[in-house]
Amino acid sequence: MAREIVARGLTLSLRHAPCAHICRYCLISETRKGSALPFSRFERLVHRFFDWKAASKPDVEIRTFVGPSFDYDLDTLQGVGRLRARRGSTFETLNLGGLRMRDADTLKAWLDERQAAGITGFHTSLAGCDKTHDRWNGRAGDFAYQTSILRLAGERGMGRHERLFLAQNTLPVFERLLDVLDGIPGEVRNRYVTLFFYAGLATRYESERITEDIRDALPERIARLRRGRFQDWRSEREWVPLMMESAREPRRMIMKLDVSEANIDRLESSSCEAIFAEREQAYREDYRRMPALDELCARYGDPASRKLYMLSRDLEQKWMDMHARETGEKVPLD
Repeated sequence: MAREIVARGLTLSLRHAPCAHICRYCLISETRKGSALPFSRFERLVHRFFDWKAASKPDVEIRTFVGPSFDYDLDTLQGVGRLRARRGSTFETLNLGGLRMRDADTLKAWLDERQAAGITGFHTSLAGCDKTHDRWNGRAGDFAYQTSILRLAGERGMGRHERLFLAQNTLPVFERLLDVLDGIPGEVRNRYVTLFFYAGLATRYESERITEDIRDALPERIARLRRGRFQDWRSEREWVPLMMESAREPRRMIMKLDVSEANIDRLESSSCEAIFAEREQAYREDYRRMPALDELCARYGDPASRKLYMLSRDLEQKWMDMHARETGEKVPLD
């Protein structure tokens, strides 16, 4: 039996602001290539999709991603804010990952401009501290750079969100990381610890996954930071019985559509209904080349594995990768 999917929405993405470096755990894999498509054309297309949803598809979720970094010029920043508003949210927090390094005076001016444009805080993703983080993020001095931005932001009354990755080699320096962050002024709006997803470049680092034993013995200072959407860290042996309860149900997913100079003319001349249907058909055909979830589990699952994953989707992706290596079948769209 083949794997079935139900498309519950669409993410339209634009590679508009390339990253200045590549993190080893990046979900995107290649982040230094940018599209030549002007943001204004992308924005018009996305507004069409929001209009379509409002008029006839209230149950369809429309999302956007303009990246890979958030190193936007001010016009793009304001445009992203308009798109966020269509979803009923605001755009007040900038991710620091992938930013170009700026000298001290330029950085202060950059911060002041963004604060004046309505940005009230920053989001940092840190994998350990000092050289440990720099290795994971692929750039010498990145930890010092990100924390310097957090410090300058705090001095300006701006807040911060902190995502802290826990792996085998970040655990020994984790409490040191917390000490550094606790010494930075400003409001901590959210601090949480996560594992690596099984996606993109991070699939190469399965040996870095922590285990049940490590999870159950974490110091309280770290353990209490498991919160939010990704707090259910389960091992493969713990995930398998849960996944098998709904193994024959279709996978509900948000599809993705990369918009670029190569396809914008066609997209602009097509209806939103036709674009969504075409994308859904491509996803259905892709997933039907894969065995059903229970068959994947029977072939590739390890019911004795104590390595931890945050999402059942991580394990399904891992099993599909194993199937692809064994059979030569291409992994489906994700």
